[in-house]
Amino acid sequence: MENLLKIKNLNTGYKDKLILDNINLNIKEGELTMLLGVNGAGKTTLLKSIAGLKEINDGEINYKNLNILKLTNKERGKLLAYIPQQISIKENYTVEDVILMGVTPYLGIFQMPKEKHHNLVDKALNELNLMNLKHKYIKELSGGEKRRVYLGRILVQKCNILLLDEPNTFLDYIKQQDFFNFLKNFVKNNSLFTLITLHDINLALRYGDSIVILNNNKILDVIRCDEKGYEKKFLSLMEQIYERKFQLYYTDKGPMILY
Repeated sequence: MENLLKIKNLNTGYKDKLILDNINLNIKEGELTMLLGVNGAGKTTLLKSIAGLKEINDGEINYKNLNILKLTNKERGKLLAYIPQQISIKENYTVEDVILMGVTPYLGIFQMPKEKHHNLVDKALNELNLMNLKHKYIKELSGGEKRRVYLGRILVQKCNILLLDEPNTFLDYIKQQDFFNFLKNFVKNNSLFTLITLHDINLALRYGDSIVILNNNKILDVIRCDEKGYEKKFLSLMEQIYERKFQLYYTDKGPMILY
């Protein structure tokens, strides 16, 4: 049986406004699933709903026959990680401090991290090639380095589900490519279920294993990037939701769409 994170018949909104209407989605293990849509389409709302940060009206989110919405916060904290577009971390925290936060769901109320937890931090630092930054303050890091530190926290957290809200924010062009190349291998090697919101359609096209299109409160379509002709289908969908004409180009790095 294929290992999937399954979202079933999810509905949610704010007051009397429906934001997500009957969302059904299967997310595969070890892949980058990209989530695209115009502003206000409900991308961040979907991530927050999965993370348990936004109450839903109806629906289920199932992982290995568990409805994760029924888990306690502590149980959910062991299972998934949500990284928002802007992260509030005190600048006087070191890299080691931030990664060590990943053990929080495993500690009692007054329990302090033990040697085994610090060993997990060192293991994560080595895996991510960040050991040279261990005692650096977060404020001293570049945007790309900060993103990798948060991935280190995920390793220590030992979660299975990764939710990223526009992780390319504040990264320059080259750093974006470096980050997504790294992320693709990271997700595959750690067998994570990953959903990523983006506005950059070409990042989604280049690095996505599948691309989910949100439009008018619903999933318009899901594109598998390993299927023949996927790029032309993607072009048509982008023209539909943005109501503009785009041009499709083929490069040695893969297809690209320009307006």
